[in-house]
Amino acid sequence: MSIVSGPIFQVAWVVHDLDSAEKEFGEFYGVERWARVPGIHFGPDSCRYRGEPADFTVDSSLGYAGGQQVELIVPVSGESLYTEALDRSGPGLHHIAWVPDDFDAALAEVQAAGSQILQHGAFAEIGMESVYFSGGPLGSYIELLRLSPQVRAMFDDLVPEGYRNPWQPV
Repeated sequence: MSIVSGPIFQVAWVVHDLDSAEKEFGEFYGVERWARVPGIHFGPDSCRYRGEPADFTVDSSLGYAGGQQVELIVPVSGESLYTEALDRSGPGLHHIAWVPDDFDAALAEVQAAGSQILQHGAFAEIGMESVYFSGGPLGSYIELLRLSPQVRAMFDDLVPEGYRNPWQPV
């Protein structure tokens, strides 16, 4: 049984340097515009990492290669799935993400299937929630996202002309 419907929303990489990664993705994959989000803090009141309260910070950059959202993540401090990936194998693919129609039902399916939630973050102030679990034989992680209308609108503003996010009408 599939826990999600629709296309992959985001493909994300962990990198050491946003400037270099943005340049490469711009030149080779056509990402024309980036939205940088520095200093995203995952704190113990709203985030968990491997079952324990989280305390880490990342810098992120979001863009679109055609209609595909691309995220670049640089760990800044603390331990997380992002630092694990960099320590294990260096820069590279970290996760793919979906925005399920029913986040709670998708999360329940993941848990019912026995998948362990590896990282969870809730950001009530912006209306966003994410959970990560193992990608299994693929080796990377899977992320499920709950996005408020405000976050969806922010992402919609980044989409190049002629493309759309999965939640936008055809």
